[in-house]
Order: sequence, then structure tokens, then C-alpha cells
Amino acid sequence: MAMKRVKGTVKTSVKDLIKKSFMKSPFPMAITRAKDGACIEVNESVVNFFGLQRKKIIGRTSTELGLFSAEQRKLLVDEIGKRGFVKSFPVELKIKNKMNIKFLLYSFPIKMRGKTFFVSVVSDVSNHEIKMKNFKHDKLDKITLQDYKFVKAKLKQFPLTPRQQEIAILSAAGDSNRVIASKLCISEYTVKDHQKEIFRIIGIKNRSELFPKLLNMR
Repeated sequence: MAMKRVKGTVKTSVKDLIKKSFMKSPFPMAITRAKDGACIEVNESVVNFFGLQRKKIIGRTSTELGLFSAEQRKLLVDEIGKRGFVKSFPVELKIKNKMNIKFLLYSFPIKMRGKTFFVSVVSDVSNHEIKMKNFKHDKLDKITLQDYKFVKAKLKQFPLTPRQQEIAILSAAGDSNRVIASKLCISEYTVKDHQKEIFRIIGIKNRSELFPKLLNMR
């Protein structure tokens, strides 16, 4: 009996620690419903950062709050669908009675009871205009290069042909089958055939699982 009580105490403590870490994080964090963007939970930094009352945030979508346009959210969802997560996603928010705020968004999906949610963290870069102006060029190129090297290194652990490695790298980078076909001068059908074999060898079902799979490998 004593062991059960101790085990229960540990579980409760860890649960409380996780909740407190989320709520007290200095970085604005939110959990939203994937299908419509409705806010399920936000931490204290979100309230302070956006100057909105918590009760006016929970249950409403990001577009209803005027934080994201429908186009911005679609880009975000599409990116998560391609890579399994989003990092350093540049966004500019228009907040009532305030100047536009620029920030970088980091977001990844989690599943619970058959439903998908997005956990998102934002980093304010409104005071770094130069960095934001160069983001699409210098910074994005560096991130892409780092991802390319990372993916290439991880793929060496699998018995892939040189062509399969090329397609796997481009797929992990988020390129569409049409873009991959164009870059490699092959047909989209050939790309799809290679991808089926790549996914089988690596042990995944689709391209959205590719980068997360490699990311979690040691």
C-alpha cells in the first residue's frame, strides 16, 4: 500500500510540474484544436503578451481573435501537414489598439482521444527588424542547409539507393511531388513509387511522419 501511495504522489507531482511549467513559461504558449484553430488553453504569457483577457481567448479561434488571417492559418496547417511540425514560422499579428507584432512561431501536433491539437510557442522579434527582413533569404537558407545535413546524416542508417536518398531529403524538406519531379527530371509517378519504398524501409506511412521519425532517432 505504501508503494502505491508514493507512486501516486510522484505522478501527481509530475503532472503539477508539467502544468506549472506550461502556465509559468516566459514564452507565450497555446494549445489549439487542429480542425478549426479554437484555443483550448493558453498560459499567462499569452494574456500578458497580447493584452487579452483569458476568458475572451478560450474557445475562440485565432481568426476570430484577429490574430491570424485565414490564409496565414492555412499556410501553418499545410506546413505541419508536410513536415509534422513548424519552426521559425514568421508571422505578423494585428492586435487591437496596438502596433503590429512580428514573431516566430514554433508548433507541433499532439493527439489525444482521437483528436489532434497544436501546441504552439511564439518568440517576439518585433525589435529585430533586420533579422525579419533577411529571414526569407539568409536565415531560411541556413535553416534549410542545417535540415539538409541533418536529414542526410540520419538517412545513412537506412539501405536506401542514392535516388531514394535524394527523394527522401526533398520530401522531408517539404517539397511537393511535382517540385521533386522537376528538380530530379523524373515523373511524379516515379517519385510516388520511390516514396512508397522509402516509407516501407524507414517504417512510416506517409511523408508527414518522415522528419519527426528522423528527429526522434538517436
